[in-house]
Amino acid sequence: MASAGPDVRVTVTVADSALAEIEQLAGRLRRAGMAVDAVLGAIGIITGSVASARLASIRTLPGVAAVEEQTTFQIAPPDADVQ
Repeated sequence: MASAGPDVRVTVTVADSALAEIEQLAGRLRRAGMAVDAVLGAIGIITGSVASARLASIRTLPGVAAVEEQTTFQIAPPDADVQ
């Protein structure tokens, strides 16, 4: 399957009504193109990565309360020139 845009790291919050079926939701996310890294059933979170063009489609899946892109930071190495 060809990628549809650059991959972004995401955190999916599972709706309270879907907590009992979190594994099934993880399966739906996989079928929608998300590479699932972790299913944290105790707190209702699924983490992974997905092509940026597929974000809208995973947000509309039944059982998804929210999809947040993970913020990443990169700092220069200690010996780098700082501007």
